[in-house]
Formats: sequence, C-alpha cells, structure tokens
Amino acid sequence: ELITAWYIGFLTLILSSFLVYLVEKDDHELNEKGEKIEDFETYADALWWGLITLATIGYGDKTPKTWEGRLIAATFSLIGVSFFALPA
Repeated sequence: ELITAWYIGFLTLILSSFLVYLVEKDDHELNEKGEKIEDFETYADALWWGLITLATIGYGDKTPKTWEGRLIAATFSLIGVSFFALPA
C-alpha cells in the first residue's frame, strides 16, 4: 500500500513537471540588461519546481508565468496537498 502511494506520487511528479516544462519552456522575460530570464530552461528546472510544489514547500524561485502553466500548477498543488492527506 505504501509502495503504491509512493509510485503514484512519483508519476504525479513526472507528469506535472513535464506538462509545466512543455508550457513554459518558450516563455521568457528580459531583465534590465536585456538578457533573457527563463524559469524553466531545462527539464531539471521543471523537476525541481515539481518536487518543491508537490511537497508543498513552495520556495518561489521557479514560478509559471503563462495562464496554462498556472492552471497546471494550481491543479498539481491541490494533488500534492491531497497526496499528503491520504490515510496511511
């Protein structure tokens, strides 16, 4: 039972990170010097975001900027909270 819960959590992490990476990879901002700033430059960045979001820590160093990314983030944040609320 515990292994099943960890497996579902792992699949949720992979899926949420992949979806946010697909939506956010081409979205970038410019800083004061005109250089590109990308929160989700690599899939590893998206995995970091997914791990921190699903663990309900939420550092805020990587955040989705598009409405699609924010919708995915909100959905998987609720899944993360629900995952930790599951009875053992």
